[in-house]
Amino acid sequence: MKLLDELADVFLYENDEEMSYVFNRRTGEVLLDAPEALTGEPEIDWDDEEVAVDLVMIPSVSSSEMYDVMISFAKKQPDSITIHLINVLNGNKPFRFFKEKINELGIENHWYEFEQNYAKSRMTEWLEEVTIIEEN
Repeated sequence: MKLLDELADVFLYENDEEMSYVFNRRTGEVLLDAPEALTGEPEIDWDDEEVAVDLVMIPSVSSSEMYDVMISFAKKQPDSITIHLINVLNGNKPFRFFKEKINELGIENHWYEFEQNYAKSRMTEWLEEVTIIEEN
C-alpha cells in the first residue's frame, strides 16, 4: 500500500481510544501504537527521546469535519440527489442515514472516491507540515 493511501485510511477509519497510529518522519513508516496485550508487540516508548523525536501522531478526521465533507459532496451532486442528501444530513443520525441514502441512490462509489480524495488531500497537507527528516 502506498504511503498516502495508508495515511488516508488511518485518517478516515482509525479512531480508537486504545490504539493510535504514528508516522516515523525519518523512515516514512506508519506505526501502530497499542497495548502489547492487543498486538503482541511492545508499545512505543515515548520516554525514549531518541525514538520519540522522529514520531508524529497521525490525525484522524473529526465528526464535524466529516459532516462538512458529506455536505460538500451533496452540494456537488445533481439537484435531485442534493435534496435527498441534505435532508438526511439535517435529520437525526445523519451519518447512518447518509450511508443508507447513498447506497439507495447507487452513488456509494462516487462518495467513497470523493472521501478518499479528500483524505489524501488532507494527508498531503499534513505531510508537508511534518516534513520527512532526511538521514545524515
